[in-house]
Amino acid sequence: MPPKKKITLTDNQKEKRLSTEIIQPNQKRHKPVTYPELEVALKEFVLNYQHRAILSDAILIEKAKLIAEGLGISENKLQFSNGWLQGFKRRNGIRQQKLQGEAASADQTAILEALPILREKCANYSPERIYNMDEMGLFYRLEPDRTLATRRISGRKKNKERLSIALCANADGSHKLPPLIIGKYANPRCFKNINIRNLSMTYRNNNKAWMLTTLFQDWLRDFDRQVGQKHRGQRVLLLLDNCSSHKIEGLNLLNVDVHFLPPNTTLKIQPMDSGIIMSFKKHYRYYHIHWILEQIEAGQYIQDLKMSVLQAIQYIIQGWNEVTTETISNCWNHTKILSNTDCLDDIEADNIGVENHIETDDTEADDLVLNEISRMLEIINLPNSMGAKEFLNIPEENIVYEVPEDITEFIEIFKKQSEENTNDLNDLDEIDDSTEVVTVGTNVALKSLNTVHTYLLQQENSNEQIKLVNTIENLLGKNKHKPLYINTLFDTCFHY
Repeated sequence: MPPKKKITLTDNQKEKRLSTEIIQPNQKRHKPVTYPELEVALKEFVLNYQHRAILSDAILIEKAKLIAEGLGISENKLQFSNGWLQGFKRRNGIRQQKLQGEAASADQTAILEALPILREKCANYSPERIYNMDEMGLFYRLEPDRTLATRRISGRKKNKERLSIALCANADGSHKLPPLIIGKYANPRCFKNINIRNLSMTYRNNNKAWMLTTLFQDWLRDFDRQVGQKHRGQRVLLLLDNCSSHKIEGLNLLNVDVHFLPPNTTLKIQPMDSGIIMSFKKHYRYYHIHWILEQIEAGQYIQDLKMSVLQAIQYIIQGWNEVTTETISNCWNHTKILSNTDCLDDIEADNIGVENHIETDDTEADDLVLNEISRMLEIINLPNSMGAKEFLNIPEENIVYEVPEDITEFIEIFKKQSEENTNDLNDLDEIDDSTEVVTVGTNVALKSLNTVHTYLLQQENSNEQIKLVNTIENLLGKNKHKPLYINTLFDTCFHY
Protein backbone atom coordinates (compact mmCIF):
# COMPACT_ATOMS: atom_id res chain seq x y z
CA MET A 1 0.00 0.00 0.00
CA PRO A 2 2.71 2.64 0.80
CA PRO A 3 4.38 2.30 -2.65
CA LYS A 4 0.98 2.86 -4.39
CA LYS A 5 0.43 5.99 -2.32
CA LYS A 6 3.87 7.26 -3.25
CA ILE A 7 3.20 6.82 -6.97
CA THR A 8 -0.10 8.72 -6.67
CA LEU A 9 1.65 11.63 -5.00
CA THR A 10 4.24 11.73 -7.76
CA ASP A 11 1.49 11.87 -10.42
CA ASN A 12 -0.23 14.71 -8.55
CA GLN A 13 3.02 16.67 -8.35
CA LYS A 14 3.63 16.10 -12.04
CA GLU A 15 0.13 17.32 -12.96
CA LYS A 16 0.51 20.39 -10.76
CA ARG A 17 3.86 21.20 -12.35
CA LEU A 18 2.47 20.82 -15.86
CA SER A 19 -0.44 23.13 -15.06
CA THR A 20 1.75 25.91 -13.64
CA GLU A 21 4.94 25.69 -15.74
CA ILE A 22 5.32 26.54 -19.39
CA ILE A 23 7.66 23.94 -20.84
CA GLN A 24 9.01 23.83 -24.39
CA PRO A 25 9.47 20.40 -26.02
CA ASN A 26 13.07 19.23 -26.49
CA GLN A 27 14.39 21.66 -23.91
CA LYS A 28 15.76 21.10 -20.47
CA ARG A 29 13.20 21.28 -17.71
CA HIS A 30 13.26 24.68 -16.02
CA LYS A 31 12.79 25.34 -12.37
CA PRO A 32 9.19 26.22 -11.54
CA VAL A 33 8.64 29.92 -12.09
CA THR A 34 8.00 32.01 -8.99
CA TYR A 35 4.85 33.67 -10.35
CA PRO A 36 3.23 31.38 -12.96
CA GLU A 37 0.26 33.70 -13.43
CA LEU A 38 2.65 36.49 -14.53
CA GLU A 39 4.51 34.09 -16.83
CA VAL A 40 1.34 32.94 -18.60
CA ALA A 41 -0.18 36.43 -18.84
CA LEU A 42 2.98 37.94 -20.37
CA LYS A 43 3.27 35.07 -22.84
CA GLU A 44 -0.38 35.53 -23.84
CA PHE A 45 0.32 39.25 -24.39
CA VAL A 46 3.36 38.51 -26.59
CA LEU A 47 1.58 35.87 -28.69
CA ASN A 48 -1.31 38.24 -29.41
CA TYR A 49 0.62 41.44 -30.10
CA GLN A 50 3.89 40.38 -31.73
CA HIS A 51 2.17 40.46 -35.14
CA ARG A 52 0.76 43.95 -34.55
CA ALA A 53 3.81 45.84 -33.27
CA ILE A 54 7.55 45.45 -32.70
CA LEU A 55 7.88 44.29 -29.08
CA SER A 56 11.29 45.46 -27.93
CA ASP A 57 12.87 44.22 -24.71
CA ALA A 58 12.13 47.57 -23.07
CA ILE A 59 8.44 47.31 -24.00
CA LEU A 60 8.21 43.74 -22.71
CA ILE A 61 9.80 44.65 -19.37
CA GLU A 62 7.44 47.61 -19.00
CA LYS A 63 4.41 45.42 -19.79
CA ALA A 64 5.66 42.77 -17.36
CA LYS A 65 5.80 45.40 -14.60
CA LEU A 66 2.26 46.57 -15.38
CA ILE A 67 0.92 43.01 -15.37
CA ALA A 68 2.74 42.21 -12.12
CA GLU A 69 1.30 45.30 -10.46
CA GLY A 70 -2.20 44.38 -11.58
CA LEU A 71 -1.75 40.85 -10.24
CA GLY A 72 -0.66 42.18 -6.85
CA ILE A 73 3.03 41.19 -7.19
CA SER A 74 5.11 43.86 -5.48
CA GLU A 75 8.03 45.26 -7.51
CA ASN A 76 10.63 44.41 -4.83
CA LYS A 77 9.80 40.67 -5.09
CA LEU A 78 10.95 40.32 -8.68
CA GLN A 79 13.81 41.96 -10.55
CA PHE A 80 12.70 42.75 -14.09
CA SER A 81 16.23 42.62 -15.42
CA ASN A 82 17.39 41.81 -18.92
CA GLY A 83 18.50 38.40 -17.60
CA TRP A 84 15.00 37.73 -16.29
CA LEU A 85 13.50 38.69 -19.67
CA GLN A 86 15.88 36.46 -21.63
CA GLY A 87 15.01 33.58 -19.29
CA PHE A 88 11.30 34.22 -19.94
CA LYS A 89 11.95 34.16 -23.70
CA ARG A 90 13.95 30.92 -23.51
CA ARG A 91 11.31 29.17 -21.40
CA ASN A 92 8.56 30.10 -23.82
CA GLY A 93 10.33 30.00 -27.19
CA ILE A 94 9.73 33.72 -27.81
CA ARG A 95 11.54 35.07 -30.87
CA GLN A 96 11.34 38.36 -32.76
CA GLN A 97 8.59 38.15 -35.37
CA LYS A 98 8.23 40.14 -38.56
CA LEU A 99 4.99 42.05 -38.94
CA GLN A 100 2.52 40.61 -41.43
CA GLY A 101 -0.45 42.20 -43.10
CA GLU A 102 -4.00 41.14 -42.30
CA ALA A 103 -5.42 38.32 -44.35
CA ALA A 104 -7.89 39.39 -47.00
CA SER A 105 -11.48 38.38 -46.47
CA ALA A 106 -12.57 35.32 -48.40
CA ASP A 107 -15.76 34.80 -50.38
CA GLN A 108 -17.34 32.17 -52.62
CA THR A 109 -14.47 32.49 -55.07
CA ALA A 110 -11.97 31.91 -52.26
CA ILE A 111 -13.80 28.71 -51.29
CA LEU A 112 -13.60 27.42 -54.85
CA GLU A 113 -9.91 28.28 -54.99
CA ALA A 114 -9.18 26.70 -51.61
CA LEU A 115 -10.81 23.33 -52.25
CA PRO A 116 -8.37 21.97 -54.88
CA ILE A 117 -5.44 22.94 -52.64
CA LEU A 118 -7.04 21.26 -49.64
CA ARG A 119 -7.83 18.11 -51.61
CA GLU A 120 -4.26 17.91 -52.82
CA LYS A 121 -3.01 18.40 -49.27
CA CYS A 122 -5.34 15.74 -47.84
CA ALA A 123 -4.38 13.27 -50.57
CA ASN A 124 -1.02 12.81 -48.81
CA TYR A 125 -2.66 11.36 -45.69
CA SER A 126 -5.02 8.47 -45.05
CA PRO A 127 -8.43 9.56 -43.61
CA GLU A 128 -7.56 8.30 -40.11
CA ARG A 129 -4.57 10.69 -40.12
CA ILE A 130 -6.51 13.84 -41.06
CA TYR A 131 -7.96 15.79 -38.12
CA ASN A 132 -10.00 18.91 -37.52
CA MET A 133 -10.29 20.78 -34.24
CA ASP A 134 -12.67 23.63 -33.53
CA GLU A 135 -13.98 25.43 -30.48
CA MET A 136 -17.43 26.51 -29.39
CA GLY A 137 -18.85 28.43 -26.49
CA LEU A 138 -21.56 26.89 -24.33
CA PHE A 139 -23.88 28.68 -21.91
CA TYR A 140 -24.34 25.47 -20.02
CA ARG A 141 -27.17 26.75 -17.78
CA LEU A 142 -29.11 28.58 -20.46
CA GLU A 143 -32.88 28.30 -20.11
CA PRO A 144 -34.90 27.86 -23.35
CA ASP A 145 -36.69 31.15 -22.66
CA ARG A 146 -35.76 34.35 -24.54
CA THR A 147 -36.20 36.65 -21.54
CA LEU A 148 -34.24 34.49 -19.09
CA ALA A 149 -31.57 33.73 -21.70
CA THR A 150 -30.98 37.42 -22.43
CA ARG A 151 -30.35 38.08 -18.74
CA ARG A 152 -27.80 35.27 -18.52
CA ILE A 153 -25.93 36.17 -21.71
CA SER A 154 -25.81 39.94 -21.17
CA GLY A 155 -25.28 40.03 -17.40
CA ARG A 156 -21.99 40.06 -15.49
CA LYS A 157 -22.42 36.40 -14.59
CA LYS A 158 -21.99 35.34 -18.22
CA ASN A 159 -18.33 34.36 -17.71
CA LYS A 160 -19.36 32.19 -14.76
CA GLU A 161 -22.06 30.42 -16.74
CA ARG A 162 -20.24 29.78 -20.00
CA LEU A 163 -17.66 27.20 -21.00
CA SER A 164 -15.41 27.00 -24.03
CA ILE A 165 -15.12 23.54 -25.55
CA ALA A 166 -12.60 22.26 -28.10
CA LEU A 167 -13.66 19.18 -30.07
CA CYS A 168 -11.36 17.21 -32.36
CA ALA A 169 -11.86 14.13 -34.54
CA ASN A 170 -10.31 12.51 -37.58
CA ALA A 171 -11.88 12.13 -41.01
CA ASP A 172 -13.16 8.57 -40.70
CA GLY A 173 -14.51 9.13 -37.17
CA SER A 174 -12.31 6.42 -35.67
CA HIS A 175 -10.54 8.79 -33.25
CA LYS A 176 -12.46 11.32 -31.18
CA LEU A 177 -10.21 13.08 -28.68
CA PRO A 178 -11.54 13.82 -25.19
CA PRO A 179 -12.92 17.38 -25.18
CA LEU A 180 -10.94 20.27 -23.79
CA ILE A 181 -13.27 22.20 -21.46
CA ILE A 182 -12.40 25.70 -20.25
CA GLY A 183 -14.26 27.25 -17.33
CA LYS A 184 -13.90 30.28 -15.08
CA TYR A 185 -12.93 28.60 -11.80
CA ALA A 186 -9.83 26.49 -11.19
CA ASN A 187 -11.44 24.39 -8.44
CA PRO A 188 -15.19 25.01 -8.18
CA ARG A 189 -16.82 23.66 -5.03
CA CYS A 190 -18.56 20.91 -7.00
CA PHE A 191 -15.12 19.40 -7.78
CA LYS A 192 -14.45 18.72 -4.10
CA ASN A 193 -14.58 15.00 -3.22
CA ILE A 194 -14.44 14.25 -6.97
CA ASN A 195 -11.43 12.88 -8.82
CA ILE A 196 -11.91 14.68 -12.14
CA ARG A 197 -9.14 12.59 -13.70
CA ASN A 198 -11.79 9.87 -13.89
CA LEU A 199 -13.65 12.01 -16.44
CA SER A 200 -12.75 11.67 -20.12
CA MET A 201 -11.86 15.31 -20.71
CA THR A 202 -9.23 17.95 -19.95
CA TYR A 203 -10.27 20.89 -17.77
CA ARG A 204 -8.55 24.28 -17.76
CA ASN A 205 -9.62 27.70 -16.56
CA ASN A 206 -9.22 31.45 -16.78
CA ASN A 207 -11.40 34.33 -15.66
CA LYS A 208 -13.07 34.69 -19.08
CA ALA A 209 -13.39 30.95 -19.83
CA TRP A 210 -11.68 31.70 -23.15
CA MET A 211 -9.48 29.57 -25.41
CA LEU A 212 -6.31 31.58 -24.79
CA THR A 213 -3.31 31.20 -27.06
CA THR A 214 -1.34 29.60 -24.24
CA LEU A 215 -4.12 27.04 -23.67
CA PHE A 216 -4.33 26.30 -27.39
CA GLN A 217 -0.59 25.70 -27.57
CA ASP A 218 -0.74 23.41 -24.53
CA TRP A 219 -3.54 21.46 -26.25
CA LEU A 220 -1.56 21.26 -29.51
CA ARG A 221 1.54 19.91 -27.78
CA ASP A 222 -0.57 17.25 -26.08
CA PHE A 223 -2.31 16.44 -29.39
CA ASP A 224 1.13 16.02 -30.98
CA ARG A 225 2.05 13.51 -28.27
CA GLN A 226 -1.24 11.59 -28.52
CA VAL A 227 -1.28 11.16 -32.30
CA GLY A 228 2.41 10.25 -32.27
CA GLN A 229 1.59 7.32 -30.01
CA LYS A 230 -1.58 6.34 -31.86
CA HIS A 231 -0.14 6.45 -35.38
CA ARG A 232 3.33 5.24 -34.38
CA GLY A 233 5.25 8.22 -35.65
CA GLN A 234 3.38 8.71 -38.93
CA ARG A 235 2.66 12.39 -39.37
CA VAL A 236 -0.93 13.61 -39.28
CA LEU A 237 -2.62 16.63 -40.82
CA LEU A 238 -4.51 19.01 -38.52
CA LEU A 239 -6.93 21.50 -40.09
CA LEU A 240 -7.61 24.67 -38.11
CA ASP A 241 -9.56 27.86 -38.66
CA ASN A 242 -8.07 31.31 -38.20
CA CYS A 243 -9.23 31.94 -34.63
CA SER A 244 -6.94 34.63 -33.19
CA SER A 245 -5.69 32.27 -30.47
CA HIS A 246 -4.49 29.67 -33.01
CA LYS A 247 -0.80 30.57 -33.16
CA ILE A 248 1.88 27.94 -33.74
CA GLU A 249 5.07 29.98 -34.12
CA GLY A 250 7.87 28.61 -31.97
CA LEU A 251 6.24 25.19 -31.47
CA ASN A 252 8.25 22.10 -32.35
CA LEU A 253 5.65 19.56 -33.48
CA LEU A 254 7.11 16.12 -34.10
CA ASN A 255 4.03 14.40 -35.51
CA VAL A 256 1.63 17.10 -36.75
CA ASP A 257 1.43 19.19 -39.93
CA VAL A 258 -0.91 22.16 -39.40
CA HIS A 259 -2.91 23.66 -42.25
CA PHE A 260 -5.01 26.81 -41.70
CA LEU A 261 -8.27 27.09 -43.59
CA PRO A 262 -8.82 30.38 -45.44
CA PRO A 263 -10.68 33.06 -43.43
CA ASN A 264 -14.45 33.22 -43.79
CA THR A 265 -14.67 29.83 -45.53
CA THR A 266 -15.01 27.55 -42.52
CA LEU A 267 -18.82 27.39 -42.50
CA LYS A 268 -18.53 25.44 -45.72
CA ILE A 269 -15.23 23.59 -45.65
CA GLN A 270 -14.51 22.98 -41.97
CA PRO A 271 -15.93 19.57 -40.96
CA MET A 272 -16.66 20.60 -37.37
CA ASP A 273 -18.78 23.48 -38.66
CA SER A 274 -20.54 21.24 -41.17
CA GLY A 275 -22.59 19.30 -38.64
CA ILE A 276 -20.28 17.67 -36.07
CA ILE A 277 -20.54 20.44 -33.50
CA MET A 278 -24.27 20.76 -34.13
CA SER A 279 -24.73 17.03 -33.52
CA PHE A 280 -22.88 17.42 -30.21
CA LYS A 281 -25.01 20.42 -29.22
CA LYS A 282 -28.23 18.53 -29.89
CA HIS A 283 -27.17 15.74 -27.56
CA TYR A 284 -25.93 18.14 -24.86
CA ARG A 285 -29.16 20.18 -24.92
CA TYR A 286 -31.18 16.97 -24.81
CA TYR A 287 -29.50 16.00 -21.53
CA HIS A 288 -29.72 19.60 -20.28
CA ILE A 289 -33.47 19.99 -20.93
CA HIS A 290 -34.13 16.54 -19.49
CA TRP A 291 -32.36 17.70 -16.31
CA ILE A 292 -34.48 20.88 -16.23
CA LEU A 293 -37.65 18.79 -16.50
CA GLU A 294 -36.55 16.57 -13.61
CA GLN A 295 -35.93 19.61 -11.40
CA ILE A 296 -39.30 21.16 -12.27
CA GLU A 297 -41.06 17.87 -11.55
CA ALA A 298 -39.31 17.87 -8.16
CA GLY A 299 -40.89 21.26 -7.35
CA GLN A 300 -38.12 23.69 -8.39
CA TYR A 301 -38.73 26.94 -10.28
CA ILE A 302 -36.85 27.16 -13.57
CA GLN A 303 -35.45 30.64 -12.82
CA ASP A 304 -33.87 29.29 -9.62
CA LEU A 305 -32.10 26.33 -11.21
CA LYS A 306 -28.29 26.29 -11.01
CA MET A 307 -26.75 23.33 -12.77
CA SER A 308 -23.19 22.79 -11.56
CA VAL A 309 -20.24 22.85 -13.94
CA LEU A 310 -19.55 19.24 -12.88
CA GLN A 311 -23.00 18.17 -14.11
CA ALA A 312 -22.45 20.15 -17.33
CA ILE A 313 -19.08 18.45 -17.88
CA GLN A 314 -20.69 15.03 -17.52
CA TYR A 315 -23.35 15.97 -20.08
CA ILE A 316 -20.64 17.34 -22.41
CA ILE A 317 -18.80 14.01 -22.25
CA GLN A 318 -22.04 12.08 -22.83
CA GLY A 319 -23.01 14.37 -25.70
CA TRP A 320 -19.64 13.96 -27.42
CA ASN A 321 -19.82 10.18 -26.96
CA GLU A 322 -23.22 10.22 -28.71
CA VAL A 323 -21.76 11.77 -31.90
CA THR A 324 -21.40 8.73 -34.13
CA THR A 325 -18.61 7.67 -36.46
CA GLU A 326 -21.15 7.83 -39.31
CA THR A 327 -22.07 11.44 -38.53
CA ILE A 328 -18.41 12.51 -38.40
CA SER A 329 -17.58 10.73 -41.67
CA ASN A 330 -20.64 12.21 -43.43
CA CYS A 331 -19.72 15.73 -42.34
CA TRP A 332 -16.17 15.37 -43.63
CA ASN A 333 -17.48 14.06 -46.96
CA HIS A 334 -19.95 16.93 -47.21
CA THR A 335 -17.11 19.47 -47.19
CA LYS A 336 -15.58 17.81 -50.30
CA ILE A 337 -12.07 18.48 -48.97
CA LEU A 338 -11.12 14.79 -49.01
CA SER A 339 -9.59 13.45 -52.20
CA ASN A 340 -11.96 10.46 -52.26
CA THR A 341 -15.17 12.54 -52.32
CA ASP A 342 -17.25 13.60 -55.32
CA CYS A 343 -15.96 16.07 -57.87
CA LEU A 344 -16.23 19.81 -57.31
CA ASP A 345 -18.68 20.52 -60.14
CA ASP A 346 -21.64 20.91 -57.79
CA ILE A 347 -19.86 22.86 -55.08
CA GLU A 348 -21.20 26.22 -56.23
CA ALA A 349 -24.78 24.99 -56.03
CA ASP A 350 -24.13 23.52 -52.61
CA ASN A 351 -22.86 26.84 -51.33
CA ILE A 352 -26.23 28.47 -51.90
CA GLY A 353 -27.28 26.83 -48.63
CA VAL A 354 -24.13 27.68 -46.70
CA GLU A 355 -26.07 29.78 -44.21
CA ASN A 356 -28.06 26.68 -43.31
CA HIS A 357 -25.04 24.39 -42.98
CA ILE A 358 -26.47 22.86 -39.82
CA GLU A 359 -29.13 21.13 -41.90
CA THR A 360 -26.53 18.85 -43.49
CA ASP A 361 -26.34 16.72 -40.36
CA ASP A 362 -29.62 14.97 -40.99
CA THR A 363 -28.97 11.49 -39.71
CA GLU A 364 -32.00 9.69 -38.36
CA ALA A 365 -30.62 9.58 -34.81
CA ASP A 366 -30.00 13.33 -34.73
CA ASP A 367 -33.48 14.02 -36.07
CA LEU A 368 -34.96 11.93 -33.27
CA VAL A 369 -32.95 13.91 -30.71
CA LEU A 370 -34.15 17.20 -32.24
CA ASN A 371 -37.75 16.03 -32.13
CA GLU A 372 -37.37 15.00 -28.50
CA ILE A 373 -35.93 18.43 -27.62
CA SER A 374 -38.95 20.07 -29.27
CA ARG A 375 -41.31 17.79 -27.35
CA MET A 376 -39.68 18.59 -24.00
CA LEU A 377 -39.75 22.33 -24.73
CA GLU A 378 -43.50 22.08 -25.29
CA ILE A 379 -43.87 20.30 -21.94
CA ILE A 380 -41.92 23.01 -20.11
CA ASN A 381 -44.17 25.61 -21.80
CA LEU A 382 -42.26 28.78 -20.85
CA PRO A 383 -43.91 32.17 -21.48
CA ASN A 384 -41.33 33.30 -24.05
CA SER A 385 -40.08 29.88 -25.11
CA MET A 386 -37.47 29.34 -27.80
CA GLY A 387 -37.93 26.80 -30.54
CA ALA A 388 -35.48 23.90 -30.66
CA LYS A 389 -33.41 25.31 -33.54
CA GLU A 390 -33.24 28.74 -31.92
CA PHE A 391 -32.07 27.13 -28.67
CA LEU A 392 -29.33 25.29 -30.56
CA ASN A 393 -28.08 28.39 -32.39
CA ILE A 394 -27.20 31.04 -29.79
CA PRO A 395 -24.98 33.57 -31.64
CA GLU A 396 -22.97 34.40 -28.51
CA GLU A 397 -21.82 30.77 -28.34
CA ASN A 398 -19.73 31.34 -31.47
CA ILE A 399 -17.31 33.52 -29.47
CA VAL A 400 -14.45 31.60 -27.88
CA TYR A 401 -11.78 34.29 -27.74
CA GLU A 402 -11.42 38.04 -28.14
CA VAL A 403 -8.02 39.70 -28.13
CA PRO A 404 -7.97 42.03 -25.10
CA GLU A 405 -7.88 45.70 -26.05
CA ASP A 406 -5.40 46.77 -23.39
CA ILE A 407 -3.13 45.48 -20.64
CA THR A 408 -5.85 45.88 -18.01
CA GLU A 409 -7.98 43.22 -19.72
CA PHE A 410 -5.00 40.84 -19.76
CA ILE A 411 -4.59 41.34 -16.04
CA GLU A 412 -8.27 40.60 -15.39
CA ILE A 413 -8.00 37.29 -17.26
CA PHE A 414 -5.14 36.02 -15.13
CA LYS A 415 -6.05 37.38 -11.70
CA LYS A 416 -6.22 34.69 -9.07
CA GLN A 417 -9.85 33.99 -8.26
CA SER A 418 -9.16 33.77 -4.54
CA GLU A 419 -8.06 37.38 -4.65
CA GLU A 420 -10.96 38.34 -6.90
CA ASN A 421 -13.54 36.72 -4.60
CA THR A 422 -11.99 38.43 -1.59
CA ASN A 423 -12.36 41.80 -3.24
CA ASP A 424 -15.87 41.12 -4.49
CA LEU A 425 -17.59 39.33 -1.63
CA ASN A 426 -20.70 41.44 -2.19
CA ASP A 427 -20.79 40.66 -5.92
CA LEU A 428 -22.71 37.40 -6.04
CA ASP A 429 -22.43 37.26 -9.84
CA GLU A 430 -18.66 36.69 -9.53
CA ILE A 431 -18.66 34.02 -6.81
CA ASP A 432 -18.75 30.28 -7.50
CA ASP A 433 -22.30 29.23 -6.55
CA SER A 434 -21.88 25.47 -6.94
CA THR A 435 -22.14 23.15 -3.96
CA GLU A 436 -19.81 20.48 -2.65
CA VAL A 437 -20.58 16.91 -3.67
CA VAL A 438 -21.34 14.64 -0.71
CA THR A 439 -18.79 11.86 -0.25
CA VAL A 440 -20.27 8.47 -1.12
CA GLY A 441 -19.14 5.67 1.19
CA THR A 442 -18.74 2.06 0.12
CA ASN A 443 -21.81 0.82 2.02
CA VAL A 444 -24.04 3.43 0.37
CA ALA A 445 -22.61 2.56 -3.06
CA LEU A 446 -23.21 -1.15 -2.48
CA LYS A 447 -26.84 -0.56 -1.49
CA SER A 448 -27.43 1.52 -4.63
CA LEU A 449 -25.76 -1.12 -6.75
CA ASN A 450 -27.94 -3.79 -5.22
CA THR A 451 -31.00 -1.82 -6.36
CA VAL A 452 -29.58 -1.69 -9.90
CA HIS A 453 -28.90 -5.43 -9.73
CA THR A 454 -32.51 -6.14 -8.73
CA TYR A 455 -33.78 -3.88 -11.51
CA LEU A 456 -31.71 -5.74 -14.13
CA LEU A 457 -32.96 -9.11 -12.89
CA GLN A 458 -36.48 -7.95 -13.73
CA GLN A 459 -35.56 -7.04 -17.33
CA GLU A 460 -35.20 -9.09 -20.51
CA ASN A 461 -31.77 -9.96 -21.97
CA SER A 462 -29.70 -8.18 -19.31
CA ASN A 463 -27.05 -10.85 -18.77
CA GLU A 464 -24.13 -8.67 -19.89
CA GLN A 465 -25.25 -5.72 -17.76
CA ILE A 466 -25.55 -7.96 -14.70
CA LYS A 467 -21.97 -9.14 -15.27
CA LEU A 468 -20.81 -5.50 -15.23
CA VAL A 469 -22.70 -4.84 -11.99
CA ASN A 470 -21.13 -7.95 -10.45
CA THR A 471 -17.67 -6.71 -11.43
CA ILE A 472 -18.28 -3.38 -9.72
CA GLU A 473 -19.67 -5.15 -6.67
CA ASN A 474 -16.47 -7.20 -6.42
CA LEU A 475 -14.36 -4.03 -6.58
CA LEU A 476 -16.44 -2.38 -3.89
CA GLY A 477 -16.24 -5.46 -1.73
CA LYS A 478 -12.44 -5.42 -1.87
CA ASN A 479 -12.45 -1.73 -1.08
CA LYS A 480 -14.81 -2.08 1.89
CA HIS A 481 -12.02 -2.91 4.31
CA LYS A 482 -9.70 -0.08 3.28
CA PRO A 483 -9.12 2.97 5.54
CA LEU A 484 -12.06 5.35 5.74
CA TYR A 485 -10.26 8.28 4.11
CA ILE A 486 -10.11 6.48 0.73
CA ASN A 487 -13.34 4.58 1.15
CA THR A 488 -15.24 6.23 -1.69
CA LEU A 489 -16.54 5.04 -5.01
CA PHE A 490 -14.39 7.44 -7.04
CA ASP A 491 -11.18 6.53 -5.21
CA THR A 492 -12.00 2.86 -5.75
CA CYS A 493 -12.40 3.34 -9.51
CA PHE A 494 -9.18 5.38 -9.67
CA HIS A 495 -6.90 3.03 -7.72
CA TYR A 496 -8.08 -0.05 -9.50
